[in-house]
Amino acid sequence: MRNDAPDGVIATPPSSLIRADRVERDDSPISDTLYESRVLDAYTIGVQAYVYGWPAVENYRVRSRFLDPQCAQHGALNTFRHETNPADHGFELFVTPNADLLYSEAFIDLTDEPLVLHVPDTGDMRYWTAQILDAYTDTCANISSRSVGSGPGDYALTGPEWTGDLPEGVTRVRVPTRTGCILLRTLFETPDELAATRAVQRRFTLTPLCDHGTGPTRPVETVPADDPRRGVPVAQDDLSGSLTFFAVLGRALTEAGTRHADEAGLLHLFARIGIGPGRVFDPLTLDSATREGLTRAVADGWKLVQARSMIARTVLLNGWILSQPDAQTGAYGHDHLQRAGVAHRGLYANTEAEYVALPALMDSGGRMLDGNHGYTVRFDADALPPVAAYWSVTIYSLPDRRLPDHPSGRVTVSSLDPALVRGDDGSVEILIQHDEPAAERKANWLACPTGPFQLILRAYQPTDDALHTGAWHPPALERH
Repeated sequence: MRNDAPDGVIATPPSSLIRADRVERDDSPISDTLYESRVLDAYTIGVQAYVYGWPAVENYRVRSRFLDPQCAQHGALNTFRHETNPADHGFELFVTPNADLLYSEAFIDLTDEPLVLHVPDTGDMRYWTAQILDAYTDTCANISSRSVGSGPGDYALTGPEWTGDLPEGVTRVRVPTRTGCILLRTLFETPDELAATRAVQRRFTLTPLCDHGTGPTRPVETVPADDPRRGVPVAQDDLSGSLTFFAVLGRALTEAGTRHADEAGLLHLFARIGIGPGRVFDPLTLDSATREGLTRAVADGWKLVQARSMIARTVLLNGWILSQPDAQTGAYGHDHLQRAGVAHRGLYANTEAEYVALPALMDSGGRMLDGNHGYTVRFDADALPPVAAYWSVTIYSLPDRRLPDHPSGRVTVSSLDPALVRGDDGSVEILIQHDEPAAERKANWLACPTGPFQLILRAYQPTDDALHTGAWHPPALERH
């Protein structure tokens, strides 16, 4: 880098030569200084924009898959897609899905008017929740068996600009972005209850406010293939590792709108690299310095998100990943890196009032879990997860974090399973191995893939803060 000033003096270029938007190398005396300065400026801002925007971009990608008729989990905007069976290996909408309940997904657009979520009478269903998320994957509300009980109700989801009045008997739920999603979870305790659970599930509906009380009067919107909302790379790596990421981020910010007034400063900063609401980011029009800086920002931002996904403000104990007391899950405030890391680990993670999720990656000897070996994990009767609803342990193959493709379909063990075998002392021992065990052990068996895998223990409606702080932890997995 050239510096034509006297020794020890830093050259200050005249303002006429400082071009903040487009910088190319030329023959001017300070070309190298200007170029490197712009590279670093674009890189620094780009990393911040990447971390801030990764959950919104991933949510945008998942929505584009949802809108694609070729996706196994395909649906329309502003209406529920009700899954009629629990997730299995074919579930591809997002990673680490639950396998012990029924999902219903809805991607919402509140630009024109609110949507009314109708909750039916859920009777004696032990657990259900309609998790409402904004475009950045922050949880706005949980309308659930925990928060509202089992009775019916109507809830108007209102966007940030809406200022109208609601009909009597309709409760307002504010969504801070114009777009978002709803992830509905409805529990069936045994296979015999599946049909009854489906019937309740189908009675959860979404209706535009103008149609409330009369039923839908307009056709469901179909998003054509050439719509920008579907013009997104299918694979997460293809999107997260290229400059296309920033183009999609611009679209997501434009649709969602500014979330909080105190984030306006960030968006003003992002505008310096051409990203923000109402801006069209085109990588082909970038100057060389900005392109170089943002290319580095994408590479390092992607590494940073994946690294936080592994850590996510947690500690490792007995091979299980436990939350630190101040770690946020489901609602993140201004901890943008935590939000991105959790979204990568398990998109649409819920708040800890609804459930706590604890992954296991290693055995008692500190070795990564591998399906070429077998394992057991034993919970003493007085050390089972403290919950009001239920707990389960589910297995996922790595690195794709999908449910294993095993002919047995044994991918989850639930405390509600009437066949679950308990010891004479009330303890529960779970067996994890690829091959089918003897009949007397099958009820407590998780079938693992022939390769790396992880477990996730989920505790629904936890009753002890020890689950949130790491003071309670599962026992180690023993390899055999």
